This record gives sequence, structure tokens and C-alpha cells, in this order.
Amino acid sequence: MVDQAAPPKASMPGWSKPPRLYEDIARDLTEAIVQDRYVPGGFLPTEQDLGKAYGASRNVVREALKLLMARGLIEMLHGRGSRVLPHHRWQIQEQLVRLIRDDSRVPRNLLALRGILEVEIADLAAQYATPEQITALGETIKRMEQLTDQLDDCVTHDFRFHQLLAEATDNVLLPLVLEPLSPLLLASRLATIHNPGALQRSIAAHKTILARITERDAAGARQAMRQHLQQIEEEIHQVHSTPQ
Repeated sequence: MVDQAAPPKASMPGWSKPPRLYEDIARDLTEAIVQDRYVPGGFLPTEQDLGKAYGASRNVVREALKLLMARGLIEMLHGRGSRVLPHHRWQIQEQLVRLIRDDSRVPRNLLALRGILEVEIADLAAQYATPEQITALGETIKRMEQLTDQLDDCVTHDFRFHQLLAEATDNVLLPLVLEPLSPLLLASRLATIHNPGALQRSIAAHKTILARITERDAAGARQAMRQHLQQIEEEIHQVHSTPQ
């Protein structure tokens, strides 16, 4: 059994619930990690303990932890908790974003690989997604729509949509195959999310994919995913053609 750290006492007194509590929790935990109150290799408090400390539901705590994971600060280990990553890992995401912006081969190869995997994933999700999984996919789109003024945070939900698609295939191996690509997928989205209109185009594409899945239209889901990946390719081209 892994010993969990105690909740951040310094942040608990007088804590009040702001409108977007999960973002403030993520900010508070980020500060605690940077200050080495949670050391690399150690575990954060349990979701239950964090919820009590911040007066938040477990769902809100999970959203905060997902932000930390997207920033490369922690990894979420099933059945064990959230472990703080070594300091050198914190900069990997930024380095990958720079690599995608500077080397056209990386996004081109990544998109080719995504075309092989994610088109088939969309097909299978249209066949096998449960009503609960379809609802969860819709929730990620709603969160994106709610975060249109916070683009970097919105990336987490954009990425989560694709994770949920893989989980909805009824193939336990596909999420595992997609997982090693997670840092590159996040970096790719971070590199393009600030393109004018990129977020709105992504939301529209996700809605189209979800509609085809809801209708159990496997061929339509494949086509919608192809179009989404073509759109991402255009976003990458826009990044490369814009002076950095």
C-alpha cells in the first residue's frame, strides 16, 4: 500500500469555493509541487482527502489532477494515486511543442499514425460505445465550450475526447496503444490551439464525430475522423507558415 501525502495545510485555512474551483485547485497544487512540498516520486493526497481539503467533489478534484497531468507535473496510476514526476519531466511538454512547431516531419508522421489508429477507433466506437460513454464524450465537448477563454486548459478536454473514443471501442488494447502517444498528442494540440478559430473548429469536428457515433454510423464516424485529422493537418501548416 502506497503512503499518500497529507493535504496541503497551508492552503486550507479560509479556502472559499470560486466559480472554477478545479482550476484554482490545480494552481494551488502546482505551487505546492514547485515548492517541493510534494517531492518527485512521492504521491499526492488521495482524491478523497483533496476533496475534503478544498471542499470539492471528487469529480472536481479529478479535473484538477488532469490539468496537472497535462502539464507534465504528475502521472495518474490506476489504483495507486497521483505521483509527482521528476523535475526534468516538467519541461518535456514544452520541448515537444517546440519540436512540432520546428520540425515538419514530426506532425506529418504523427498525423499518418493517427490516421491508421483513430479512423478505426471512430469506426469501432460507433459500433460499441455504451450510452454512458457517449454521454461522457458529450461532456468533454461541453467543457471545451465552457473554456473558450482558457485555451491551454481546454486542450485537456480536447485530448480526453480522443482518449474516451479509444475506451469506447470495446478493445482493451487500443487505449494502451494510444497511451504512449499522449505527450505528442497533447503537444500537437498545444501547438495549434492558439490559431484563430482553431478551438471552434475542433469543437465542431468533435460534435460531428459524436453525432455519427450516436447514430451508430460507423462509416460516417470514419469519414468525420478523417476530416478532423485533415483539419488538424491544416492547423499545423498554419503554425509552420506563421513566423514564431
